[in-house]
Amino acid sequence: MTQRSLPRYFVSRQNDDSFADCVSTLDPCHAIDSFFIGGRHLVEREWVVTIDSSGYLKATDGEKLGSLPAEVQQDLAFNEVIGSAASRTLDSSHVYLFYLEALEQPPETPGINDPVYLYGTLYGPFPAPSGESARGIPGQLTINRMDLLAGLVDSAKFAFNYQAASGSQTQRCFNLLLPGDREEEIAQGKGLVMAYPLMPAEVVMGEPWNEIVVCGLVFDILSALKEDLEKEKVSHPLRTTTLPVPNRTWVVQQLETNGWAVKGNVATRLPGANIGMNKMLSMALGTLIKDKTTIPPQGSINDYIELAEMTIRNLPGFPPSRLKTLRSRVRPVSPEARAQGSRAKTAAMQPARTPKGQTFPAQTANSPPAKKSDWMQDFIAGHRPAGAAETRLTTMSALASNRASTPPNSSKKPEKKLNAKPDWMSDFDSSPAGKEKINSQEKEEIKEKKNQNSWMKDFE
Repeated sequence: MTQRSLPRYFVSRQNDDSFADCVSTLDPCHAIDSFFIGGRHLVEREWVVTIDSSGYLKATDGEKLGSLPAEVQQDLAFNEVIGSAASRTLDSSHVYLFYLEALEQPPETPGINDPVYLYGTLYGPFPAPSGESARGIPGQLTINRMDLLAGLVDSAKFAFNYQAASGSQTQRCFNLLLPGDREEEIAQGKGLVMAYPLMPAEVVMGEPWNEIVVCGLVFDILSALKEDLEKEKVSHPLRTTTLPVPNRTWVVQQLETNGWAVKGNVATRLPGANIGMNKMLSMALGTLIKDKTTIPPQGSINDYIELAEMTIRNLPGFPPSRLKTLRSRVRPVSPEARAQGSRAKTAAMQPARTPKGQTFPAQTANSPPAKKSDWMQDFIAGHRPAGAAETRLTTMSALASNRASTPPNSSKKPEKKLNAKPDWMSDFDSSPAGKEKINSQEKEEIKEKKNQNSWMKDFE
């Protein structure tokens, strides 16, 4: 069996009987990313990252694009047509994929650029030396604050785009390029990790867009960094910046639940109100010791990217040497590689048609079970010395459940009813006097034409 290499800063979870293999037999339901892997001495080849309805990631060689389900190919086509095609090459011999489920920020860590721990499932390396690379490994990836914020800022322009249900805007899936190894290894094109902070599969059943959780992720890490800057009296513009909240409606609801009266932008504490609040609310408003507090505005994903960029740009020692090396591994795709990728697609064998069921496949006896996050506590306990303050743990499931009710920029135009007729078509509804009826032969021709075009309904 071929030895499977792992990034130096990734620690796999110890095997136990409560965990099943992280490998899925379900078909992908969405594409979430596409990029080229290659280098000055390696042939550039396109790779497509997909997710299935159980939350498992898969990397597919661009030459096998025709084997992917129609829904995935539609995602790729839409993303490319609006100008966000795979436009970057990772100058690397291999790349890992990481399904990010939680962020831990340990308490009482000296310095500003604290180490942070990411929990989730690692896949790879790709290109794969063996079939083992498709098997996910749950565990912990150690990076620092600059790595995380810079990963989001640098990769924002490569976010994957989807057509929104309303048709008025697009949804996006953001990714982060992170260093999983020493600088010397990164310089040789090794240890690159593509991380995806995604909505939990059990919450959204495979929906790939992640603006809600990315907003919450950046908010939480900037909140902690702002506290540390104030404690250590470091001069930085973040100290005087009012952080917007990912979901203002959620903040107002929590305040009112805890006995506060909210009018406009001001919350007033009523007699008997709960002062302690919950952790998310305390991070949004700070320590509530006054009778009144101003509720921050709601931020969009673009607001948080700008804040993250401003923050790291003004941090002492930014960018560090390892980050410079990581950034040097990303370059534009060569025209030759893009042309070769365009010729790679071939039509797949069509399977027997089956009746359409639910949007995503249901779990069966042979399907992998839903993931559990209890195993993360084993790692977290090891990071907390005796008597230390409670760790900051940001889980994607909490961000999704607490803030999914009204996502950022949720103002949408009313959706049009499917199959609704435009107004001008009403002019043709009533037959004018004296109009001849369509004879039986014409009716047969129309019926035959409709049957011939019935395949188009698969794309509606």
